[in-house]
Parts: sequence; C-alpha cells; structure tokens
Amino acid sequence: MTEPRRPSRPGSAPVLWGALALFTVLFALLTYQLAGSTPPAPRPVLMRKVIRKRVVTTVVPAPGATGVSGAPVVTSSAPEVASSGAAPVTTGAS
Repeated sequence: MTEPRRPSRPGSAPVLWGALALFTVLFALLTYQLAGSTPPAPRPVLMRKVIRKRVVTTVVPAPGATGVSGAPVVTSSAPEVASSGAAPVTTGAS
C-alpha cells in the first residue's frame, strides 16, 4: 500500500517575497487613506481645578496681657447695681 503524499511547503524565498509584497500594498493603501483625509478638529481641553478653602483662626491676646493664663474665667450673670445708677461696664483690658 502506498502512503498519501504530503504536500511540500514553499521555500523561504517565495514566503519572503510574498510578505514584502503584502507589506508594500498595505503601506501604500494606508498612505493613500491618510493623504486623502482631513485632520480631525481639535477637541477643547477641559481644565479642572481643585479649589480648597482653608480658614485659619489666630487667637490674639488682649492688649496688655502678657500671655495665656490657665486660670478659669469667672463670669457673673446678675448685674451689680451701683448706688448712683448703672455703672459702666469695664474689663481688665480697658
């Protein structure tokens, strides 16, 4: 019995020339398409800015005070009545 004959593979030269011809045809086609088309309109660029607001509070000591004291502040809710009428309100700074 005879075995079926296997098809022979092409040599390296026809494969190289075929690949080179296919590359040349595709390159020419892409060049033709790029030359005939108009460039796309530029899209507007969106600029997004992050705005962070920081509030810095500085405690300024009262004029005449030498620094921060750790003593508790005593306040009175009932006004004191002076004999000559209402007395002006005075603070330690005035």
